[in-house]
This record gives sequence, C-alpha cells and structure tokens, in this order.
Amino acid sequence: MKDSTILVESIKKLLRRGAAVHLLNMIVKVRPADLAEAFKSLDEEEKSGTFRLLAERATAQAAALLGLIHPAHRPDLLRSMSPEDLAPVLQRLPSDEVVEILAGVPEEGRERILSLMQKEASEEVQDLLEYEEDTAGRIMTTRFLALPESTSVQQAIAAVQKAQEAEMVFYLYVVDAHGGLKGVLSLRKLLSVPPSTELKEIMSMDVISVHPETDQEEVAKIASQYDLLAVPVVDADNVLAGIVTIDDVIDVMREEATEDIYKLAGTSDEERLTRSTLKAAGHRLPWQFAAFGGGVLGALVIRAYTPLPPLACFIPVVLGMGGNIGTQAATIMARGLSTGRISLRVAGGVIFKEIRIALLLGFIFGALLGIAAIVLMRLGPVEGLAVGGSLWMSMGLASVLGAVLPMLLKTVHIDPAVATNPFVTTSVDLLGLLSFFVVAGPHLADR
Repeated sequence: MKDSTILVESIKKLLRRGAAVHLLNMIVKVRPADLAEAFKSLDEEEKSGTFRLLAERATAQAAALLGLIHPAHRPDLLRSMSPEDLAPVLQRLPSDEVVEILAGVPEEGRERILSLMQKEASEEVQDLLEYEEDTAGRIMTTRFLALPESTSVQQAIAAVQKAQEAEMVFYLYVVDAHGGLKGVLSLRKLLSVPPSTELKEIMSMDVISVHPETDQEEVAKIASQYDLLAVPVVDADNVLAGIVTIDDVIDVMREEATEDIYKLAGTSDEERLTRSTLKAAGHRLPWQFAAFGGGVLGALVIRAYTPLPPLACFIPVVLGMGGNIGTQAATIMARGLSTGRISLRVAGGVIFKEIRIALLLGFIFGALLGIAAIVLMRLGPVEGLAVGGSLWMSMGLASVLGAVLPMLLKTVHIDPAVATNPFVTTSVDLLGLLSFFVVAGPHLADR
C-alpha cells in the first residue's frame, strides 16, 4: 500500500511538471499489475495522460496495463485515445481480451480500430464478436495447442516448446484429421512417458467440453466442479474451436458474484456503469416501488388492528424505504471497494451519486406517501406533507450512511463486507425514527 501511494504521488508530480521523459522512464520499470493498482487512485485526466504516454512510446507496457486494469476504469482511458493510437496497443492483447474491450466501444469506432489492426488478429476478434455476450464463444481464445493423434511424445514436446502463440498451454488437446476433439492430456503426463509413445495411447478420451453458445456462468461452474485449468469449446461437429482459460473463468465468477449481490440489493450492474442519476434511479424504481407498496399495505393493517394515530402507522414505511436505499448504497460501495471498481480516492463521486439517487427517489416516494396518507388515512395536506418529508429525509440520511460507512471501515482496515450490514441496519432504523419524529412528530402530537 505504501509503495502504491508513492507511485501515485510520483506520477501526479511528474504530470504536473510536464516531465514526460522522466515519467516514462519510471513507469516502464513498474510491474503492469502495480501500475494498474495505482491507476485506481488517479483521476480521469491523469489516467489518460499516463496511458497515452505509454501507448505512444511503450506499446507493450500499454497493452499489459490495459489488459490488467479493471474494466470499470477502461472507459476513462479509451475516451482519450484515437483509433490510430489504440489499434497498435490492442494488437498485442489476446483476442478474447480485445473483444471484451471493444464491446464497450461504439460500432463505428470499433470497425475503425479493427481495420487498423493486422488482418489475422482482426479476423479473430470479428469471429468472437459474432457470438452472443456472456457465452463461452465470446470469452474463449482461439490460440491453443492441438496435435494429431499419431503425434509422438517427442514431437509433442517440441511443439509445446515452439507454441509461443498459444495463450496458455495447460493441456495438450488431441484432434483427428478433421479437427475433431478426440482426447486431452496434461503436460505432466506428456513428460512422464517414453518419447516414442503416440498421443492416442496416453490421452484421456473423457473430455469435458462446452459449446460456443454455453452460458459463461455454466462454463465457470464446470471448471470449478472438475478442477479444470481450461475448458475446450467445440462446435456442433465436435471440432475444437477454442478454449476458455482459468483467468477468464475467474473473471466470470467475479462478475457473476457481483451481479448476484447487486440483484439481492435491488440494483444492477447496468446502474453502476451509467453516470446519469436519472437513469440510475430508474433502475431502482421498480424494486423500491414494490417495497413501498408493501409498506403502505402494512400501514393499513396497523391502522385496522391497533389504536395508534393514523400518522404513526406510516413509521414502518419510512424505516423500510430508508433501509432499502441504505442497503443498496452500502452494497454498491462495499462490493466496489472489494473488487477494485471503487478506490478510496474516487469514492467521493460515488457517495454523491448515491445521495442524488436517494434524494430523487425520496422525493418521488415521499410525494406518493403523502398522497396515500391523505387518501387512505383521511389526513390533512399538512400531515401528508410531513410524512412525505420524513420519508425523503430518511432516505437521504440512509444513503449517506450506507455509502460512507464501508469507506470508513476500509480506512481502518475492517472488512466492509463483514461489518457493514449490522451497522447499516441498526443505524438506518435509528435515523428513520429520528427523521419521522423530527418532521412528522409535531403533527402526531396534534392527533
């Protein structure tokens, strides 16, 4: 962490001074993984300037960085790059990574970039882009090692030594004359038998494979279930089309876990990617409306079976809506911090976005609650305004707490994923009660 901080500060200082040569000399000596970590703490302009410098003068390092940097931070880099500057960088990446990067580029820009790449690499990328998103075909690599059945072990070892084009040689795949997948063997097995042995004598014919249209989540489950480092992808004729390697499987598992966590909280990954407060609020609106409807029905039940004042029946709605929005903010922040999508340096922008979303949704549902109070409970306009205002205040405070608390826990080296929910649940309920009694309490006394 200390080394990362020093690197970040050094990059910022050299950028301010305009010392491009010194900056380049420094960053080319840094491991790409360490540089990708440092990029999380740079703003958009600093990221763009550093990456442009690498792309112009150290294409290999720029490609390695682009492959390692979190997908959430890539748009900041790509926006500042022309197709002419970007194509040589993408040229050095595996085709499946290029597909992932170009998937977020407008079609016109994508076609321009592909036209500037070498023909073979461009065709590989275009072939993968033909497959649907989130399928094995979209994430597989076509650079694998496959040899005929009659190949001897000695010949196979020589082929492995020359297989510089292959992305990762975990397994050696055995195919027939038509490219059909017949068997597989590990490199360990290859090195433990006599050199004259043919591959068909030692290969395992029990090959676990998937089709290009198989969902990527299913591919990840298969790799996990059978402890595979790579999963072969075959077409309808059992011809080997590509392989999905373990690094892609790990990425899929992380993406799917994040998606499931967001869904449990009533939000989505699409919302995270949009910068528009209105669109982000629109993603949450249906789930919040379901919670709101249930809360209003609960208020009617309380009114029917208790002697409480009508205004007090809306306390569960205020608490529930505040709890929902607080949990959503906490989930997005905690998951973002744990996966690297959000760094402490840029967390402020995420917090303010969550507050804006909460205030907008609070205004909408506060108005609806005020109307419900007037229509269903026969309350006056002032009381309706008070209960609606308490809901708006509760949701605003809950979003602040839910977004800030994971960041504070991370700062003091406490895992936000473990500690956030208990604190948020209790604190948001207290804030909801405080909001209700501060705003609507005087009107409650009048009743």
